Amino acid sequence: MAIVAALAGVCLAQTAPAQRRTPSAEDAIAFIYSAFITRADPGVMAGRVVVGPELQKELSLPADAEGAKVYEALLGALGDSAPVDVRKATMEEVAAYGMRRGFDPAAPHPLYILEAGTQKFLLQYDLRALAIPFVGKLGLPDPDPKPKPVAVKLPEPQTKQVEPVSFGWAGHFPFGEAALSDEVRAKLDTELLPQLARLAELRSIHVSGHADRMGSLEYNQRLSEERAATLRDYLVEKGVDPKKIEVVGYGTSMPVKSCEEAKTRTALIECLAANRRAAIEVQGAQ
Repeated sequence: MAIVAALAGVCLAQTAPAQRRTPSAEDAIAFIYSAFITRADPGVMAGRVVVGPELQKELSLPADAEGAKVYEALLGALGDSAPVDVRKATMEEVAAYGMRRGFDPAAPHPLYILEAGTQKFLLQYDLRALAIPFVGKLGLPDPDPKPKPVAVKLPEPQTKQVEPVSFGWAGHFPFGEAALSDEVRAKLDTELLPQLARLAELRSIHVSGHADRMGSLEYNQRLSEERAATLRDYLVEKGVDPKKIEVVGYGTSMPVKSCEEAKTRTALIECLAANRRAAIEVQGAQ
């Protein structure tokens, strides 16, 4: 895996909250890889990490250890010579590790293999906390093979993981109008509605209306609300659940163009066309 991809993963981890998107299982590979290739990111570990019994013995760690200490111990075990790689754990690898104290393969966290040379560590990654809560090591026997309270439950091969997804869309309005043009309706039908139809789950739609600065603040606030409402009504007409839709009018508060260079009213109206818009932000899963 290239370092550039890993750094891109770190950037996504930092911006994901702002975008209101939970990172995917693929994103987590980049986060973990970056943390161990740079050797400078103990924050990839949870504050307290559960350590597999075989790894407790090999690295002289307690069952519930401080995350920074586990990170330091793993770096020492990986060494400096062999290249580091991160990938999803296979069902066979999870089954080979088996049920050990502190490990629950049925927990809602994806499983990964961190390896360097012959070293293979099994990691669970919490996509919401963006941290590793469990670490074990493959290839070592369980030093404490006692009955476990949770039965091994491996995912079915055909089970499809539901991944969060978000996307946006925007359409524009003629000067002083809130009705959808035939062109905007056609774009909704060909660009947005097919994406909505492909979602396994629609979680929310945020519709925002905007206006240019021509006219009073009160007039433009009302016009922006009408534009958002018009877009909402069209989506409902097409079968979208109205309970999933949030509508907000922002008036003139979020312009994308200022057009200070326009010298005439006609030129100003033409220049400000980009501000006469309504935008849609969709949150769902597929």
